[in-house]
Amino acid sequence: MPIQQVSVFLDNRPGSLSELITYLDRFKIKIFALSIADAGEFGLIRMITEDAGRATKILEDADFNLAKSKKNIEVTVILTTEKDKVSRIAKILGDNDLNIEYAYSSAVRIDGKFALVLRVDDLDKAERILEENDVAILSLDEIKKCFK
Repeated sequence: MPIQQVSVFLDNRPGSLSELITYLDRFKIKIFALSIADAGEFGLIRMITEDAGRATKILEDADFNLAKSKKNIEVTVILTTEKDKVSRIAKILGDNDLNIEYAYSSAVRIDGKFALVLRVDDLDKAERILEENDVAILSLDEIKKCFK
């Protein structure tokens, strides 16, 4: 159950992130997770929103520069627990020859535990292996319930 994320290139200058977030707020698009990566003159913003398709359309219509590469679109979101610490997750994936390309935390908290967004080189295999190891994988609907 991979989740689509929205990736946007922004000029690396004061106020550009505020402009992006304010624009999404204007259309009442909720953001559940956010990552900012510095890439010199620009930054790459990755977001899990309540509706990636709608957010993408709104941002494209406003001429924001979206990253459209398929490899940056789908991610998996897991729930970290005392049993399923990040170290265990990384070991399970690494032992199965899966590379974590990037990860970021989210604003999602369930029973005091936080959700972690992972981009793995083979999402289907990663989710199958994580499920086999009883790691909780969250759907977008489960994430949305945390914000009601």
